[in-house]
Amino acid sequence: KVIDYHGGVISYLTESVVPTKRDSRPPLLLLFGNPTPESVQRRCFFAGEKNRHEHRFWQALRESGIISLNAGTNDSCRTQALFDLAHDSSFRVGLAVFYSMPSPASDPKWSGVAGLRRLFGTKALRLFAECEKGRVEGLIRRFVLGQPGGSVVAFQKDAYLGVRDSGSPERVVSVERQLSVFESRCSCGDVKLYRLPATRYMTAPCYVKFMRQVAELCESQVSQCPPSNSN
Repeated sequence: KVIDYHGGVISYLTESVVPTKRDSRPPLLLLFGNPTPESVQRRCFFAGEKNRHEHRFWQALRESGIISLNAGTNDSCRTQALFDLAHDSSFRVGLAVFYSMPSPASDPKWSGVAGLRRLFGTKALRLFAECEKGRVEGLIRRFVLGQPGGSVVAFQKDAYLGVRDSGSPERVVSVERQLSVFESRCSCGDVKLYRLPATRYMTAPCYVKFMRQVAELCESQVSQCPPSNSN
């Protein structure tokens, strides 16, 4: 079971693909709202959609130039390639979620973070967010902080606000068809933070364009930093 309830305690499995290996590439952490049970079961972020070997989001990542995996279309191989740094990218890419509890992607009533908010209520979810913030900031410190050119890209509003330094200036990078891209800083250190529209908008014509713009901003930041040593 992905989610279980017994004796008044909810237990669940979640997902996080943050490599511990390092090379000369700067880290780029992609931060999402929460996982889906299907992806957790198949041990792969954005596991293949119905009748498709590859989820559309992996295609968007490839078309934007953020990452192209050399592991074919197999979900487990894709995850392993991320841990092994066996991918074509200017970055050492990690993927994480802000809310660790899964919710279904296909049920409009209970999907995503909105489904968690509907289930627990706004007040309880705010308490969850305080705990999750500490966990995610720990990931950022270990994976990104202190490494030249490292960045975080959030794909969901709660995830973005949860790790953003509220005192840091916020810049609008791009706007198109009522969708926007923002740039700010993380609360746990001097790390660039970008916010892209939620992945449910990935079919919008401007989505890959937004992702490419963020990738270029991250790359330009890398070019301004001295090369880091590989561990």
